[in-house]
Amino acid sequence: MPADRLYLVFSLPNHPGVPVYLHRTAEVSDGTRGLAPTVKPVFDDNIELSQVWTSAEFAVQARDHWRGRGYAVVLKDREGNGPLFENQGQQQSLTERPVEHQARFVALAGGGVDGLGYFVRFSPERRQWYCRAIDIPSMLAEHRDKETLWADSAVEVVNKILEQWSIKIAVPFEDPQAAAIAEQQRQQAVQEIRNQNYARCRPGDRR
Repeated sequence: MPADRLYLVFSLPNHPGVPVYLHRTAEVSDGTRGLAPTVKPVFDDNIELSQVWTSAEFAVQARDHWRGRGYAVVLKDREGNGPLFENQGQQQSLTERPVEHQARFVALAGGGVDGLGYFVRFSPERRQWYCRAIDIPSMLAEHRDKETLWADSAVEVVNKILEQWSIKIAVPFEDPQAAAIAEQQRQQAVQEIRNQNYARCRPGDRR
């Protein structure tokens, strides 16, 4: 299966049994002063209008990102084959340990990993930040049972990841949201070029 034909397919409570696709993302604000807008997915039921993922790695990261925000989402190809890139242990863990806390991406700096990082979450109950092994794709296969790391700040959690799990086991990754925005911008640029080329064509040349 070509890696450039992957789609994020969502199942929404208000559309049971009807698959919808990730079309783009949008920043939504509830009007509360001082709070940053929340990034939300925008869906479409037309696969032709959905994002096409050119990297299986980025597609899996994006799927796990939206799952971490409570969405039911899988990866499929254009022919509807899937779910793809799943394993039974991961599905069981997602079922047994639902995520209620919103994730924040913390990027690293230096050491050849600029821009890569990890997702950490804040627990209002404990008033601490934390990261679970299942939040890091490279740890899902053999290290998923490692104990959750907690700290008083998001940066301290990331430091614990590097110190206790190591960068070789807890491999940092790109922010799926940033990858989604970059892919969206790429597709928009391609479409703009096509529109410009079409506009320059003489009427008799258009088919």
